[in-house]
Formats: sequence, structure tokens, C-alpha cells
Amino acid sequence: MRKHVPLAFPLLLILCFAVAAQQTEPDKPAKIEVGVHFTGLNIGAQDQRLIGFADHLSEAGAGVRVGYNLTKHIALEGEVNFFPNENFATFDTGGNLTQGQFGVKVGKRFNKFGIFAKARPGFLNFSQVLTQTGTQTITFNGQTITFPLFGIERRNFFSMDVGGVVEFYPSRRVLVRFDVGDTIVKRTEPPVPTIGIAPLPGRFDHKLQFSSGIAFRFLNPGPADDDAGASGPSSDRKFEVGGQFSSLGLREFDYSLNPATPLATLFFRTNTQFGFGGRFSYNFIPSVAAEVQTDFYPGHVDRFAGSSAGGRILQVQAGAKVGKRFEKWGLFGKVRPGAISFSETLKFNGSSSSQLFRLDRSTYFSLDVGGVLEFYPSPRIVARFDGGDTMIRYGGAQVGIFFIPAIPTPPAPYEFRHNFQFSAGVGFRF
Repeated sequence: MRKHVPLAFPLLLILCFAVAAQQTEPDKPAKIEVGVHFTGLNIGAQDQRLIGFADHLSEAGAGVRVGYNLTKHIALEGEVNFFPNENFATFDTGGNLTQGQFGVKVGKRFNKFGIFAKARPGFLNFSQVLTQTGTQTITFNGQTITFPLFGIERRNFFSMDVGGVVEFYPSRRVLVRFDVGDTIVKRTEPPVPTIGIAPLPGRFDHKLQFSSGIAFRFLNPGPADDDAGASGPSSDRKFEVGGQFSSLGLREFDYSLNPATPLATLFFRTNTQFGFGGRFSYNFIPSVAAEVQTDFYPGHVDRFAGSSAGGRILQVQAGAKVGKRFEKWGLFGKVRPGAISFSETLKFNGSSSSQLFRLDRSTYFSLDVGGVLEFYPSPRIVARFDGGDTMIRYGGAQVGIFFIPAIPTPPAPYEFRHNFQFSAGVGFRF
């Protein structure tokens, strides 16, 4: 997943360098920063040795961060994140995830924004990992055979968070922050190989991680009138163009299973996908805007919902944003109909065809309903956070039992499925 890191860096850094020449260096910042954020982590593939359960996992979570600014350019910080979704237990992952990273941030602060590099060692803690708990020895035909015994336990893995940070400063007491980087995880092999499963050597895995949130500064934040020069958004600027990072938590399901059965827990889960895109807005008045947003999710989605979904995702939403703008921030509601397209879904060719099914693109109606929080470091820059429910209207596909389409079945019913979506990005007003 390291190949996706270059896609996220330009989105944040190019926007900052475009205005860097107009910025001046600030006075010494406040010592203490306390913030909250949303975070997405690509965990990677579950243990490939467990046939039938190999899958690529991405997780969405939330966390808190505390920072201490030694100087304008150097800070110490610690961050703890929790990912509530539970995954099937393997030798590498399982259950829900808690993450802690503690290290240093070094870079350059300008008047309205800052650019930093970070290096933070820490840990990933999975609540349910398949772990050897002992051995059992038996005698068969005069031969002694020792078997490993395995159980489900909580385990820690060493991690190192290396990447970049972009901060925006709407005021001396508030900052908006975007992090992107490589979370390097040290894996370890089971001490005794299991029968029929080859041991996995220790290795370092690279995981893309993106975080975005807000923080507050304490201890000597500077006089209040220092904020007077930070003017809010201008009503004369009607257009906004921006880029964003998006997280879409798809609720996977299968029409052929009853959600109440124990087996269904393997097929009714959240599959989080991370992507990026662009947004264009037109502000009729400060409180009402029309906008269109497009996102592309490069990760491959395994086919689910009776193969009604699968492959890579392209999403387009267009609608209205209504709310209230203040001097340095704004709060809005949004309603945006649109469409979500999956590149690989199973289609029925007809009973007379020699090949009953084929892989093809399917597009479904979607409705994005939620809230928007904006911050205005300057009249031309907007830092934006979106959260809400993206409803997708699945249905119509002919499905088989347990994903085996040997015999065509009646079309699946049309119904809306609810999926949490979060976006964070930066835009320009003109």
C-alpha cells in the first residue's frame, strides 16, 4: 500500500506551497496542544496461510493527541487511536485494534500554516490474535508426536509511524491538522509451526495511514488581539475548488444468509475503503451553496451482497450545503444525491448462454446526508471535514447461495444500505 502514499501527499503539500510565499513566520507557539481526530489505517492482508480468510483490511477509528512544543520547529507528541471494528482472528490480526505512537515532529511554521515531518515509534494492539498457548504430546504406533496448542489472546506488535504533517491556524488557539504516512509494523512468526501451515518469518509490513482533526493550544497562546489579522471568509468569493481524502465504511452483507445466524458474522461486516477526490462548490450566499464531489477508491473490494458489489469504486455526489458561516469557522448540513459505481460485479447472461455469468460494472443510486465543519485560516483557504451517512440502493442482481452462482436465482430485492463516510481536505476560494 505504499504506492498510494504519493497520491495523498500532493493533495496536502501542493496547496500549502501555493501560498507559502505570502506567509510570514509566527511568534513562539503555545506549549501544549490537545486534539482529537479521525484516522484510517490500512492494516493489509490478513494471514495468507489461513485459506478462505485472506483479505485486505482497512480500518477507521478515532483518537486523541497531546503535543508539547519545545520550539517553533520541534515538538514532542503522543497519540492513541482506537479502531472499534472486530475482524476474524489470524496470526497477524484479529478483534479490534488499539494504536499508540509517541515521538517527535520537526518542521517549519508560517503565519497561517505549518509543514512538518514526524517519526513516532509505538505499538499496535489486537484484541484477538491466534497465539500458541502450549503443546500436547501423544504416542502413536510407538512414536511420540508433539502438537502445538493455539488460543485467542491479545497481542502487541511494534510499529513506527513515519510521514508528514500539514497544519492550518485559523487562530492562535485553534489548529486544523492533516497527517499522512507509513505505519511500519513488525510481525513475528509463531514459535512452533502448525500442521499443514508453513511458518511465517518475522518481517516489517508497511501500512498507509491518514488522520485529520482539530486541536486547541494552551499555556502562553499569545494575546487575543493577535487573531485580529486573520480575517474570515469573504462573501465576494463565490467559487471553491478543493481536494479531499475520503473513507467509506461499506456494510458488507449476503442476501442468501440470515443475519441472525452465527455463520453470518463472517459475511456481515464493515469493509472500510480509503480514496481521494476533488470538490467544486458555488456559494449563492454565505449560508447556501451547491456542490459536486467525486471520489475514487483504488482498493479492490471483494464481491459481496450476492456479488452486487466488487472491484474498485467511483463515487459522485451533487447537492446542497446549508448552514452558518462565522468569522473563522462554519457549520453546515448537506444533502447530496448521486451514484456509486463498482467495477466488478456478477451479471447474469441468461439461461440460454453457455456462460451463465460475467463480471461487469454496476452503478447504484446513493444519497449522502450529513454535516460539514469548515475552518478559515485566511479568506482564500478552507479546511473542511465531512461526516455522514451514504445510503446505497442495492438490488436487482441474481445471486447464488454462499456466493456460488451455479443456478440463477430470483433478482435480489431493492433496498437501501447505510454506510458511514468521512472526508477531510483543503480548498481555495476565488
